[in-house]
Amino acid sequence: MEYASVSVKFPVELDTEIERFLDETGIYTNKSEFIKEACRAHLHELNDDTAIAALRLEQLLAQAEQSRESDSEVDAELAALGEKVDADDLERAVEAARDETSEQVYGSDA
Repeated sequence: MEYASVSVKFPVELDTEIERFLDETGIYTNKSEFIKEACRAHLHELNDDTAIAALRLEQLLAQAEQSRESDSEVDAELAALGEKVDADDLERAVEAARDETSEQVYGSDA
């Protein structure tokens, strides 16, 4: 397995908190292992996020408009992505985005 080197700068307080956690628990052997696992978990969480699934749907639709793929191929890809979208999560994300946009446009008094 090949590895890439990444340099990460933390505030001293966060570095101290990570070191304390490692010393107290012994779950991870070093900060590098801790950071690797944190990145994996975050990436997994992002890939399961409804907003990310919606973004992928939007990108797929944009590609489909310019693509020569058949309608059945596009429909199959949309169906597969649609299965990953939780309707309740999507509704909450849309409502939060509307509230945020309203607040930006009209201020917090809206």
